[in-house]
Amino acid sequence: MGNFLSNNQDDLARALEDSKREIEERESQNRASSLGLQYINLQNFPMVLMALGVFSEQEAQYTQSVPFYKDKHDLRVGTFNPNNSHLKVKLLEISQDWNVTTYLISESSYKGAMKFYSKVVRPTNKFQDIIQFTDADPGSDLQAVIDTLGVSASDVLNKIFGAAVAQGSSDIHLEPEENIVKVRFRIDGVLHDVAKISKTFYPQIVSRIKLQAKLKLNVENESQDGRFSVMNNNVSLDVRVSILPSVYDEAIVLRLLGVGAVDLKIKDLGLSGKALDIVKEQIQKPNGMVLTTGPTGSGKTTTLYAFLQELNEPGVKIITLEDPVEYKISGIQQTPIDHRIDFSFVKGLRAILRQDPDILMVGEIRDPETAETALQAALTGHVVLSTLHTNDAAGAVPRLITMGVKPFTIAPALNAVIAQRLVRRLCGACIQSTELSKELLGKVTEILNDIPKTAEVNVPNTLQFYHSAGCKECNNLGYKGRVGVYEVIEINDEMRELILKDPSIIDIKKLAKTNGTMTMAQDGLMKALSKITDVEEVFRVVG
Repeated sequence: MGNFLSNNQDDLARALEDSKREIEERESQNRASSLGLQYINLQNFPMVLMALGVFSEQEAQYTQSVPFYKDKHDLRVGTFNPNNSHLKVKLLEISQDWNVTTYLISESSYKGAMKFYSKVVRPTNKFQDIIQFTDADPGSDLQAVIDTLGVSASDVLNKIFGAAVAQGSSDIHLEPEENIVKVRFRIDGVLHDVAKISKTFYPQIVSRIKLQAKLKLNVENESQDGRFSVMNNNVSLDVRVSILPSVYDEAIVLRLLGVGAVDLKIKDLGLSGKALDIVKEQIQKPNGMVLTTGPTGSGKTTTLYAFLQELNEPGVKIITLEDPVEYKISGIQQTPIDHRIDFSFVKGLRAILRQDPDILMVGEIRDPETAETALQAALTGHVVLSTLHTNDAAGAVPRLITMGVKPFTIAPALNAVIAQRLVRRLCGACIQSTELSKELLGKVTEILNDIPKTAEVNVPNTLQFYHSAGCKECNNLGYKGRVGVYEVIEINDEMRELILKDPSIIDIKKLAKTNGTMTMAQDGLMKALSKITDVEEVFRVVG
């Protein structure tokens, strides 16, 4: 009796479900007719899995649609929301490769079709869906490529990435304005306008980038951060994505990570003379902290990577904690910060110390807990490399004290503080001598005359400076590549005694000068005398 009642209830439930489905399909059919679209019921339709694979499962979710049939160049797509903005962008993108016919389907048809994604075999090649490009000619007209009719979002991004890498760009900026979207490359620290994208085409670019970075397509009023990989001549290149809402549309910055900087050695950074000797000596000590300071984009992380390359030996365990991991180095354990799971610098640092490392690199000291933990690690037999945001080397100790770290912890733990900026190198193909104005020459002479004798630097009696006018080799910029200008303070016994007295920045600068520390401006002007950069560039960067 119980089974009989149960069977009757199941039959009644199925009948009700079938009736609801029939009503839903009729409503969808009527709606399709009013919209001028073709209608199809996918309930018993033989799904073509190869067609389903044209959209990723994430794309099918965001676009509220599924491709259900394809034959040669014809593709049929079913949707229960033909007004979905992401669907319009996706259809525009694939229309370059397919003759697309859109059908209206019920939401039940859509949900049923989505179940087939579990049976879709995705490409085994992990780079299959990754943007692939080849370096473009640095002199090629990127605007002409973007203006080509019928080009897809993927094609445009391929060309943009190719041109960016060819021109040595570190960042790609997509900046929406009222009527157009500017494409700008940051080359050697300076932004250059390279092309424009129409506002009507820009949504395709945004959607393509979001899909690559696994960001939310339907979120447009919040900032989003992500990353993805592109293939440059069959070599993987990481891209860090930052999306920010603006007045006109979403602004995007794509940072290209790992382009050459990982191969830099200490001798290539721009350190020289006494400063180079101090750095080499301090990073070879068995314990203690070396700090690099400077604003964002001043090359601090690159400097630390060069130190790691010097220290990376088979018998040494090195662990880094980074936000994010910018360059991958063989033989080093690199750990990314993940704010989504509350894996912060201080939590990561405590976990790393349980791994028994010899050398630690902490990407940045941002809070008192991280500062205290890192300095304690330096006191207990570890070499600690890290960065801090201060204007100069002398400001590092007062900054740590302001954060709440006690002077008696800082003094014995700190080995050296390095401040740095990046100046552009003169192009060697078009370099020529130049004369400074009387006022500028007076300013330069005053700074050079203030170099302490203990710095062991020989300033020539006759000051000759140089400039590059611009040529084909440097894309008429006059500069090609960058080099660091440095201020290195060694924490010797005298400096440790001063730190214990909670000194001001002025007190530290005075003692550092006595000990032979050159300022960044002085280091930069010595490089200008050596044909490496020019005076204008030094003052632009250092002030």
